[in-house]
Amino acid sequence: MYKRFDTKSRLNKTVCLKTEIDSFMKHLGLDEKLQDLKILDVWEKCVGSVIAGYSVPVHLKKNKLFVSVENAVWRFELSAKKEEIICKLNKILNKRDSKITIKEIVFI
Repeated sequence: MYKRFDTKSRLNKTVCLKTEIDSFMKHLGLDEKLQDLKILDVWEKCVGSVIAGYSVPVHLKKNKLFVSVENAVWRFELSAKKEEIICKLNKILNKRDSKITIKEIVFI
């Protein structure tokens, strides 16, 4: 069933545009995809261009980030740095006023 987007509560009120856009994206079911795009945006800043060339975040679900890695050697290297990467990602995301928090990374 299609659920109607409630506009009556917004009439004659000043609202925060960011809140409204986030609400609309959630209504359309695009909020998870938007989170995935935010992670893609900060991944290279977090791990550097060399590692980013061999790894790509593919999905974020329930604070668990799934990262595709080119081969087993890089998977091992990134697994050893997992906690450091999680800390860096969360730090960068928090600076961007994001509601995303990474608790675990799975390298696939």
